[in-house]
Amino acid sequence: MVKTKSVRDPVEESDGERILVTRYWPRGLSRKSLGLAEYRKEVAPSIELLRDWKNQKISWDEYQERYHAEMSEHSQAIKELANKAKRGTITLLCYEREGDPHCHRHLLKKLIEEAQ
Repeated sequence: MVKTKSVRDPVEESDGERILVTRYWPRGLSRKSLGLAEYRKEVAPSIELLRDWKNQKISWDEYQERYHAEMSEHSQAIKELANKAKRGTITLLCYEREGDPHCHRHLLKKLIEEAQ
């Protein structure tokens, strides 16, 4: 099973293996406070893609297309995450609040589920 959360959300036992999937480490937060099992920045959007999105140079549709293109180069990492999700619960963590639909972790969740 694949879940998603913000790094600001509390750690819960039902999270299973918590995996940080951000390009940058969240400032002021330790590995222990996040309850992290892994940090997988290779499945985060590139610096260029993040910059274009944050500076409103691209639409959400273009962001999704570019993110999927970037992830085609990281299919092995996605397969590894899919295998973990087959064995138990994994929770993908990012900065954005959970209610924000414009976050790559939701796209990554779908890619992982498709790879299962």
